[in-house]
Amino acid sequence: MNSFRALLYSSALLVFFVLAIAVQPATAQLDQPRHIHHRLLPAGATCVTCHKAIYDQWKASPHAANGVECTVCHGETTAPDFAGIPGVSTCDTCHTDQVAQLKSDPFMKGKTCVNCHQPHVFAEHKKAAADTK
Repeated sequence: MNSFRALLYSSALLVFFVLAIAVQPATAQLDQPRHIHHRLLPAGATCVTCHKAIYDQWKASPHAANGVECTVCHGETTAPDFAGIPGVSTCDTCHTDQVAQLKSDPFMKGKTCVNCHQPHVFAEHKKAAADTK
């Protein structure tokens, strides 16, 4: 009976991992934004009403310090093209040089901004010291 339970548990675990791997690419950033229908916000509500943890991350970021609010990347919640997950094309609006570098670097082929940068937590890049050899 114990070997049957172990087999059943192992099978369930395997199915879970296969599904988790299959879903991961669907949650990654795309070149173009994924448009979703966002529910209407009740009067007086803002993004922080439902997305407090994300808002707190954003509040500590350079985007917040520079006045880049949620709607700059996501669009208006009432718009039919509201981007639940903004695409690289959205980043390209302000970060043209960085997106061009991303797209031209063979090492970065198939990668997007969020492969290295969490969407709402941004840290300054530290430049590597020049090689003096």
